[in-house]
Amino acid sequence: MEGVERRIVMVLLLSVLALMVSAEAYGQYTIRRAQPTRENTAEPTLKGITRNQLSSDLSDDYYDHAAWVAERNRIRRERNLFEAQGSFQTSALQFENWTAGGDNTFSALATLFLHHRFKQSKFTHDLTVNARYGINYIDRTPFKNVDELKISEVMSWDIRNSWSYSATMNFRTQLTDGFKSRTDQTLISAILSPGFFDISVGFTYAPSGAPYKVTLSPIAGNMITMVDVRLYEQGLNGVPAGDKVYSSIGPSVNLSFDKKFWRNRIRYRSTFYAFSNLTSPPTCRWDNWLDFNLSKYLSVNLYGVIYYLHSASPRAQYQYSGTIGLSYRFSNK
Repeated sequence: MEGVERRIVMVLLLSVLALMVSAEAYGQYTIRRAQPTRENTAEPTLKGITRNQLSSDLSDDYYDHAAWVAERNRIRRERNLFEAQGSFQTSALQFENWTAGGDNTFSALATLFLHHRFKQSKFTHDLTVNARYGINYIDRTPFKNVDELKISEVMSWDIRNSWSYSATMNFRTQLTDGFKSRTDQTLISAILSPGFFDISVGFTYAPSGAPYKVTLSPIAGNMITMVDVRLYEQGLNGVPAGDKVYSSIGPSVNLSFDKKFWRNRIRYRSTFYAFSNLTSPPTCRWDNWLDFNLSKYLSVNLYGVIYYLHSASPRAQYQYSGTIGLSYRFSNK
């Protein structure tokens, strides 16, 4: 049965890729305008007349290059939204001859958020990247405590009344090796071990101007990979021992919310994802980001996630953090 599910997931993946390839595509390109010249090029024109035989001025009195550039840039801004935000926070606690005792600690957390949206006519393409990496030192002993990379891609085609056809791909993994604890250096994770791939086709409801979006996918595929040779024999994260991939199919739902408050200084983002193969408890993940932009280069960031993966743990997993530090934001709108 597992082999059948794996083949079905691969067929679903190929179907989504075929939809991406076959869907009508749009691009932004520039045609350079030839500059008029009065030089004698001896280039023949209609009826054998050469340029130097023309008595009229070849310049275009109606062409305004500055207006043309402005209009081209306006169209690009109208079709494309690009925003980026990066932050870096640190904290340190040092003791020297402190009779009350204490541990010397240092921690650092870097985050990155990228978002690009292209929209023309009825077609919309959304690409989002979220990355977090953190490390801390306690008495000069380093330990990685945050490591995650998430990529989400959604393509949709408007139907009517805020509904659209949609194809979604989500990918999540980590960048470096993970160990059980600071004192126990047992390897428990690595890049693509686990790796989570979710693909789905369905319908999206996104009212114009609303901060929320709902995607319902009656057909979805979920794949968990354990490709590291040091790990795949251990049977972690729901992947059977000796296998490198576990796949399943079923329905899924995606909810997202993104809104700015108080002169755009406060931003709340949230994503919720649930998937079920109809034979085991559903997998659910709810991420939340709350950013307070104190200035262009200083921000307070709150992050929290609730995650339930029955094959990895029978109990829900929690993670939350609050940081203040340097940040930089860019947006073309």
